[in-house]
Amino acid sequence: MNDQQKAKIEALNKQVVDLQKQIVDKYVEAGEITKQQADLTKSNIDQAEQYRQQFTQQNGSVAPVPGYGPGSGYGRGYCGGWGANAGGYYGGRW
Repeated sequence: MNDQQKAKIEALNKQVVDLQKQIVDKYVEAGEITKQQADLTKSNIDQAEQYRQQFTQQNGSVAPVPGYGPGSGYGRGYCGGWGANAGGYYGGRW
């Protein structure tokens, strides 16, 4: 992968992180989750991005965010529901 391709992937990953956080904010606006739950979820998003960046620096390749590949997914993910459904956004990380 050349430097231009790596830069494009990095820019796309930043967009993904920004969009994930915007989605969380929309759930707060809709009353589906609390601000505290949103803050924790955003913290988890930031931690995943930090991990991806560290992996990239250590291995010299652009790593996907956990959840893109086998074995490191987010559990029940988007369709798992909130609260009592236990799956929750990004696998119920709150």
